[in-house]
Amino acid sequence: MKTSVLATIVLFFTVQKGGGFLLVLLLPFFLITVIYNLMRMIQRSGERKSRGIRLVAWTIAFALAGTVQAYWGAAIRNDAESVLKKIQAHKEHTGTYPASLREVGLDDGYLREKWKLRYSKKEGKPSLTYPAPFMPLALYEYDFEAFEWRENVY
Repeated sequence: MKTSVLATIVLFFTVQKGGGFLLVLLLPFFLITVIYNLMRMIQRSGERKSRGIRLVAWTIAFALAGTVQAYWGAAIRNDAESVLKKIQAHKEHTGTYPASLREVGLDDGYLREKWKLRYSKKEGKPSLTYPAPFMPLALYEYDFEAFEWRENVY
């Protein structure tokens, strides 16, 4: 029972948006625990069932958390690409970048709240950024001159 409660708590924190770094942080401990438990299962046949149940619970928790974080990462990238297309379409149509996302028909407050996706224009230069899902303090920023996404550009 203790293992399933702990796995549920870890799962709760690692499936949150922005919780991917916890998954990465805990992964080495999980792998060490898997190796240790597999060795104990080989050496002591009486512990196979209880250790097997623990391994299954932890493996399911980590697989589910990894799947959810991969989904968040893909979803934020899709939304960022959609925003980028609207910004570029506005640039092609008017010749200038929009001052805010409202000019292209998007709710920047909603995108900031949902994904922490931010757009701004300072001194005529646009900036579109969003946080990396698996790394704290890391950002993806679109380089409007090179036409590519870059990581950790701050």
